[in-house]
Amino acid sequence: MTDTVSPDARYVTLEGVALAIVVVSPTLLGLSVLAVATRAYVRITENTFAIDDILLIGGLIFYIADVGIAIRAATVGVGTIDARLNEWMDVQAMKFFTIWILVYVVGLALIKSSICTTIWRIAHVRHSMRITVYSLFGLVWASFIVTFVGMLLYCMPIQANWDTSLLLEHKAHCGSIAAMIGISHTATVTTIITDIGCAAVPGLLLWKTQMKAQAKLEVFALMSVASLASISTIARAPFISHYEHPHDNLKYYIGFIVLFSNIESGIGCIATSLPAIRKLYMRLAKKEVSESDSPGNTPKDDTDKTLVTIGGGGSSPFSSRGRKSKVVFTNPTDRGVSLVTVQANSRGDGDWERLGDEEDEIPLSPYQDGRHSKPLGGIRADYTYSVEVEPVK
Repeated sequence: MTDTVSPDARYVTLEGVALAIVVVSPTLLGLSVLAVATRAYVRITENTFAIDDILLIGGLIFYIADVGIAIRAATVGVGTIDARLNEWMDVQAMKFFTIWILVYVVGLALIKSSICTTIWRIAHVRHSMRITVYSLFGLVWASFIVTFVGMLLYCMPIQANWDTSLLLEHKAHCGSIAAMIGISHTATVTTIITDIGCAAVPGLLLWKTQMKAQAKLEVFALMSVASLASISTIARAPFISHYEHPHDNLKYYIGFIVLFSNIESGIGCIATSLPAIRKLYMRLAKKEVSESDSPGNTPKDDTDKTLVTIGGGGSSPFSSRGRKSKVVFTNPTDRGVSLVTVQANSRGDGDWERLGDEEDEIPLSPYQDGRHSKPLGGIRADYTYSVEVEPVK
C-alpha cells in the first residue's frame, strides 16, 4: 500500500493479471454455458438425462457465482500490486478472495463428480476400472473437504482472514502459514491426479476396443482437451509459495491462482460436454443428408429385383414394412439392443421358402404399380440377429 492512492478509492485500474481475470473468466463462462446447455439438450431429447448431467449443471451454477466473485475481487485489488491499493482495497481483496475459494472448491467438486459419474457408467462392468473410479471419487471429495473445511477453520472467526486488526487486538487467532500452504498444495496435487485420472481412464477403456482409427483419434483429441485442465492446475502451483510473504504483493500473486483456477473449471465444463456437442453435430449433419435424399430417386428396376428381408437391408432403402432400419451408436455411454436383418444372396444357405401361388403372394415392396402394390418375385429368406452393445471386458 502507498500514500499516493486515495483512501476514498474503491476500484483499481484493471491491467495485467486483474484485466486477464475480468476478460478470460467471463469468456470461458459463456462457452461453458453454451456447452452445458447443448449437452443437456442432447441428453433430454435422447431421454438419457441422468445424475452426471445434474451434477454438471450444479457445478456450472457455482462456476457462474465463482466468476462473478472473481471479477469483483479483481476490481478491488486481486491481481494488483500493493503499491496501487489503499487500506480498504487491501481488506476487500482478501475478503473476496476467501469467499471465491469457498465457492470455487464446491463447483470444482461437482464438475469432477459429474465426469467421474460419466466414466463410471462406462467402466463399472470392469472390476479394476470400477475401483479406479471409486478412488477418483474419493480423491475429489477428500480434496474438497480439506480445502473447504481448512479455509473455514484457518482463522477463528473467519473474518480474520482479511481483517488483520482482529489479530492485533487479540480478538482472533489463525493457523500457521505452513498450514495454509499445506492446504493449498494438497488441493493442487489431488486436483492434478484427478484431472489425469479422468482423462486417462476413458483412454484405457477405449484403447483395445474395436473402433476405427479415426474414431479413436477423435476420442483421444477430446481427452487431450480435458488434460488442459491439469496444465492450468500445474501453472498455478508456483504461486502458492507466496503465502509465506503476505506483505510482498500477495494480492498480485493470488490473482494468478484465481485466473488459472477459473480456466480449469471452464475447461472441465466444456470438455465433459464435447461428446454431446459432437453427437448433436453428427445428428444435424445426418439430417441434412437425409433431407437431401428423395425417395423418388430410387430406380424402379432396383425395387423389382432386390431381395428384401424383414427389418430392411440390401440395396433397397425400404424394408418389407416400408421403413428404414438403422441404429447408430455414436457415444461410449450408449447401451441398447438392436434387432437387425441382413440380405441373403441367391447362393447362400438357409431356410428358403418359394412364394408361388396366389395365396402366398404378399406385397413385399412399397413400390406402387398403378393402384396395386407390386409384389417382389424370386426367393426370400429371413435372418434375424440380436446385437447387444456392451463395453469390451
